[in-house]
Amino acid sequence: MQRKRNKGQYVVHNVETAFKILFFLAENPNSPLEHIKQNIKGTSQQIDKILEVLVERGYIYFNKKKKTFSLGIKNFEIGHSYLSHIEIRKISRPYLHKLGDFINENVYLATMSNWEVVYIDAYEIDRTVVVKSRVGKLLPAYASASGKIHLAYLSDDELEEFFKEVEFRKFTPKTITDKDELLQHLKKVKEQGYAIDDEEWEKEVRCLSVPIRNYSGKVIAAITLSAPAYRLPFEKINEIKDEFLQASSEISEKLGYYQEANAR
Repeated sequence: MQRKRNKGQYVVHNVETAFKILFFLAENPNSPLEHIKQNIKGTSQQIDKILEVLVERGYIYFNKKKKTFSLGIKNFEIGHSYLSHIEIRKISRPYLHKLGDFINENVYLATMSNWEVVYIDAYEIDRTVVVKSRVGKLLPAYASASGKIHLAYLSDDELEEFFKEVEFRKFTPKTITDKDELLQHLKKVKEQGYAIDDEEWEKEVRCLSVPIRNYSGKVIAAITLSAPAYRLPFEKINEIKDEFLQASSEISEKLGYYQEANAR
C-alpha cells in the first residue's frame, strides 16, 4: 500500500518540480503548456499551479498571444545578484586595503539579506586593541551602520514590510528600537549619505558606513569602518568621512552607476 505524503513532502516535491520546470525552460524557451507537461513529471493540476505562481512572481514569462512559456526577468536578477557579489568583492578589495591603511582600523564590505547584515569581506589590521572580526556574521540592520545604510534607501513599502517582520531588541542602551525615532534617523542618514553606529550593537564600538550602488542606483552593499569608540570620536568621523564617500563613489561607478544618469 502506497503511503500518503505529508505536507512537508508535498512542499519539497513542488519545489523540485518548480526547479525542473525552470531548467526545462532554460533549454526550451517558448514552450507551450502541452510540451511542458509531456516532459515534466507531475499531475496536470500541480504543473498548472506551479506555473501560475512562477508567472505571477516573474520567474516565468507567459506569452498570451503565442500561448508559450519562457524564463522571466527574475532569473536574470538572481544571476546578476550572484555575479555582482563576486564583482563587488573584487572591485572593493583594493579600496578596503587603502581605507584600512589610511585610518589604521578594520574596514568591512557588507550586504543585507533578510533584514540582517552580513559581512562578506574585510581588511583587518594588526593592533593590540581591535574590534573582533565580523566576517560571516549576521547583524541586525537597525543596530548597525551598514544596515542603516541599506534601510535608508528602501522604499516606503519595503520599510513597512521591514517593521512588520523584524522584532526589535535592545542590544545596548543606545540601540534604537522605536519606529518613529528610527525613521527620523534613517531620513538623516539618507540626507548626509553615510551612517554611524554609535555603540548601538556593541558597547565601546563605533562604526561609519557608506553606500555602494549598482548600475540602477540601488544600494547593494556598504563599506564599513569599525573601531573602538575611543579611537573613533565624532570629530575624527567628520575628518575621514569624505575619504570613505569618495571610495564608495568610485566603486559604484565601476559597477555601472552614474549619478547624473540616475538623477534623471
